[in-house]
Amino acid sequence: MRALKTLGKYLWRFMIIFSFIVNIILVIVLVVLGLTIFDIKKNIAQPLIEGLHSSFVGLNNATIDWTIPVKDTIHVDRATAQLDTTIPINLAETVVILTQPVPLTVGANISAPGLTVSNATVNLTLPAGTRLPVSLAFDLPVQQDVKVSLDVPVDLKVRAVIPLDQTQIHDPVENLRLLFEPLVRALGNLPDNFGQVGPFVSQIMSGNPPNLMAGTPYSNSPWPGYSTTAGTNYDLSNAEVPANNLPTNTGIVPIGGIPLLDQLLRPELYQNGNTPASINQQTITNLQNAGLAAASFNGAYAETANSPSKQAAGISPQPPNNSGNTGTQPDTTQPGQVPDPTPVPGSGDLGIVATPGG
Repeated sequence: MRALKTLGKYLWRFMIIFSFIVNIILVIVLVVLGLTIFDIKKNIAQPLIEGLHSSFVGLNNATIDWTIPVKDTIHVDRATAQLDTTIPINLAETVVILTQPVPLTVGANISAPGLTVSNATVNLTLPAGTRLPVSLAFDLPVQQDVKVSLDVPVDLKVRAVIPLDQTQIHDPVENLRLLFEPLVRALGNLPDNFGQVGPFVSQIMSGNPPNLMAGTPYSNSPWPGYSTTAGTNYDLSNAEVPANNLPTNTGIVPIGGIPLLDQLLRPELYQNGNTPASINQQTITNLQNAGLAAASFNGAYAETANSPSKQAAGISPQPPNNSGNTGTQPDTTQPGQVPDPTPVPGSGDLGIVATPGG
């Protein structure tokens, strides 16, 4: 019994000493963190989070500008082309052969020994087969339907200028931006040094806390620009897009990041008990009721479209079965509302206008 008491006394002393050492270490760590907290913020936290945030902003604002060489031969067989033109004929000298006798009546002056006749009329006949040197200059009209069978070489430089924020890539990139947006704003509005801590705490104590979601110089301009240009000397940016290529604004919104912080950035999506998820669920129901093919907006379009790998494997994908009004709609859809759908093309013209090479 005495041994147990002795062991308990030493164990109790060990626990007191160990707790004291741990507390000392924690205090030292807290003091070091307190002294270096602003260095950690400016040199680690902000560069890391702002770097990720700005990269997503830059990706969303990027534009693909690429020229694709197209070289091929198109075989045109038995196509009918209407020829309506004029062919100029200009031969300085050639030889024609008479196919039948040609009578001639010409005026002539005749001189012979002991005989002179002026202004006489001579009747001649040129026999068939006579070769005559002549010059020809005239326009030959040609109007005829021509059967064409030939190989046409194609050599084009197709330039594609595609702003990514006008494609479906915009949604996932925007969602990543929303995930980091409240964090970079909060870091930007927190104190940067001990001198700013006093006024910051005073604002909180006075009942008028600073708005941590307010815009900052960084959040107002997070991406500096690109090392290469896009669209320079491209004169088709205002070209009309084929009507069948106009997409429909579905009304689906990015989910966003942390709900509590996201609500501070997009309060309109959280009104009346709504959330981005509930709005999207109602929107998807409306889209299905409107007859819009799910593959055109749920990310499964690649499964319905043909591809070299599928074709090589002998798979024949079925295009999405679109239905509904084919008219176009302005981009005024509110969350949860769906305009009359525009069919998403399953094949054919992709809206890329060929730029002839110069």
